[in-house]
Amino acid sequence: MTDTKLKKGRKKTGGRKKGTPNKTTTTVKEAIMNAFDKLGGEEYLVDIAKQDHKTFCSLLGRVLPKEISASIETDLSLMTDEELDTELARLRDE
Repeated sequence: MTDTKLKKGRKKTGGRKKGTPNKTTTTVKEAIMNAFDKLGGEEYLVDIAKQDHKTFCSLLGRVLPKEISASIETDLSLMTDEELDTELARLRDE
């Protein structure tokens, strides 16, 4: 019986390269974009947003980033003692 398990360190051979989209996925995306263009593109989305905000918000949820990372720097010497106390209390509650 032949050992068909891959050995550690063995390079991948054959198949699609990493990141290459599936042909079916590409075809479906193209069909969706064609239909979108025929329906009016951006104007169609505006109509959907006005008529069915739940569906529109669902679409937004699929295209907006799930998490946003941000950093804010401030000069603490510009804050009053009360502002510093409020900010410290807020950070403790997180």
